[in-house]
Amino acid sequence: MMSGTKIGTGIPGMDKMLHGGFVPGRPYIVSGPPGAGKTILSVQFLRDGLEGGERCLFVALEEPPNELKINMRAFRWNLDDLDVLDANSDIRRFEPTPILEISTEEEPTKMRALGERIRKTPDFESKEVTVHSLQQLLKTLLQKKGYQRVVIDSMTALKYFCMREFEEAVTTQSFMRYLSESKVTSLLILELPEEGEVPPEAFLARGEIRLHKLRDETGIKRFVSVEKYKGSSHDEAVYPFDITNSGIVVNTNTKPAMAV
Repeated sequence: MMSGTKIGTGIPGMDKMLHGGFVPGRPYIVSGPPGAGKTILSVQFLRDGLEGGERCLFVALEEPPNELKINMRAFRWNLDDLDVLDANSDIRRFEPTPILEISTEEEPTKMRALGERIRKTPDFESKEVTVHSLQQLLKTLLQKKGYQRVVIDSMTALKYFCMREFEEAVTTQSFMRYLSESKVTSLLILELPEEGEVPPEAFLARGEIRLHKLRDETGIKRFVSVEKYKGSSHDEAVYPFDITNSGIVVNTNTKPAMAV
C-alpha cells in the first residue's frame, strides 16, 4: 500500500525498519542464504501491491511457476491476479538440442491459471534465457501491461545460467540501470553463499535487505537487516523475524540483535 512518497513492503515491521517502506520506482536487493525466506518476502511485497490494485509480475528464473504456487499455498494469500513469467532456462539440459532465445512474445500466466504439474521440458527445442533477451522481454511487458512491482527470482540464477563470466559485471550493471530507468519498483533476489561477501549488485541497487539464518541448539533463528537505503533514513538495527502462517513477521518490538 502507498504511504506518502513510499510504498509498503507488505510486512509492517519491515516498513518500520525502512521508515515507511520503499521509495517507488527503484531496484532493491533481497539477499541471504538458502532457506532464509527471500522468496516469501518478495511475494509478500507483490501481494501488498495486488491488494492496492497494482499490476505485479513475478519472474521465475530458479523454480517453475507451479512450484511457486504450491510453496505459497500455506499462506492462504489471494495471488490469483499475480502475473508469473516462466523464464527458467532449459539450457541446463545436457542433450544437444537446438536452442531458441526466449522471445519478446512470451506471455506471463496468471497465478490462478497455473496448474500443479511441473511443466514438461520441450522434447525438441530448448529455451535459452540471456540477460539481453530477458531485458527485451521485460521492456515489452512493462510497456504493454504497465507493471508497478516486479520481482526477479533470482539474480543468482540469471548470472549462473544466463551470463558469460567475462561479461558479468557490465551485464549486471546494464540490467540494473535498465530497471532504474523503467521506473518500476523491483526486488531482485540474491543468494549469498558466504556471510560477509558483498555482491556487485548490492553496490548498484538503491537498497539492500539482507536476511540472516543462524542455527544453534534450539533450532534455526532468522534475522533481518537493512544494509543500505539510498535517499532515505532507515533503522540500522538487526531484528529477529519469523515465518508464520501469514508470512514473514519482523519483531521490531523486541530488543535488536547485537550482530549476526
